[in-house]
Amino acid sequence: MNHTLTGSPQSFTPQGNWFSRQFRRLLIGDGPYLVLLLPLLIFVAVIAIYPLFFSFRISLFDYRLTDPNQTQTFVGLDNYIRAFTDPVVVSSFSNTLTYVAGTVVGEILLGLGLALLFSAETKLAQIIRSFLLMPMALPPLVVGLIWKSLYNADFGVIPYYLKLLGMDVGHGPLGEIATAMPAVIIIDIWEWTPLLMVIFLAGLKSLPNEPYEAAYVDGASRWQSFTYITLPLLKPTFLIALLLRTMQAFKVFDTIYATTAGGPGSATTVLNYRIYTVGMTFFDMGYAAALANILLVVIAILSILYVMVMERQQA
Repeated sequence: MNHTLTGSPQSFTPQGNWFSRQFRRLLIGDGPYLVLLLPLLIFVAVIAIYPLFFSFRISLFDYRLTDPNQTQTFVGLDNYIRAFTDPVVVSSFSNTLTYVAGTVVGEILLGLGLALLFSAETKLAQIIRSFLLMPMALPPLVVGLIWKSLYNADFGVIPYYLKLLGMDVGHGPLGEIATAMPAVIIIDIWEWTPLLMVIFLAGLKSLPNEPYEAAYVDGASRWQSFTYITLPLLKPTFLIALLLRTMQAFKVFDTIYATTAGGPGSATTVLNYRIYTVGMTFFDMGYAAALANILLVVIAILSILYVMVMERQQA
């Protein structure tokens, strides 16, 4: 019995496969797209991919710059095992989580508050928004040095007013174990809250008016409109802000380096600063590479989780 297939015969051949058609289009379709993208692909491979492979390679070796013979002894995963059993690394990772939680939560709350407060398109609001963006334009190292002077126990402005209030500042906010981490968190919040304000302003400007008009007709208060309309509609914006600031906070280095250098003791030693200490002070490059790769994996996992949540929210 003869069977007749419906549809285009080409669709049942390898040449008619969708992927084959797209690949041929990429090569010889409307233009040599692959050839045009080749410089960019080479640039990404050289700048990003090769350093990752090199970092993973040296993390498998006992590689120390202090060795005059520059010998590299293969140790496998020993550097990674050492990282998970090193109490200093565990403490620095805990400090990193504290820093990330404090900065991200504080910046999201303040950024949303400032966005709501100065969302009106008036001359005064525009001027204030412009001034609020100034801290974000400064390099983190400069911001750290400025706040280090403000926190100085002898001539700093902040300890001066704390003393007027009858408070014992000791060695200053950056010099005491109990206050060092909150002090550097405040610095980060001061610098990067404007970025969150801009993100939330963009989110607020993109919200539709129809739900608010319907809520007004139904007699909803401003707080009810904010709770049941604004916040749910801003979920994608919240996730974007959370993703950007979490990734950036995990990589903090400049502020810690300029203010506390990880001290007092190890109160502000975050994982990125620990990597710097291992690599640039003890010159243990294999171990430092292992720590850097662990930090990279943690950031990548968090980023993937955030993106999955964002896609689920959009769906």
